[in-house]
Amino acid sequence: MHAGKEKDYFESSDGALRIWIEQESSIHIKAVTKEGDPVELSESEALEIADVLKNFASRI
Repeated sequence: MHAGKEKDYFESSDGALRIWIEQESSIHIKAVTKEGDPVELSESEALEIADVLKNFASRI
């Protein structure tokens, strides 16, 4: 997973999880596999997403 510096968009390496800032006022999250199943996260992935969400939240 990767998040760009001050980008308004985050996507997991497999594309199953996407987080973005919409109209500078809200955070959107889409998490579903290509098969329509829920996305499973490891501990490190969950912590990384928490950091992304905190960063995005501080910018809206």
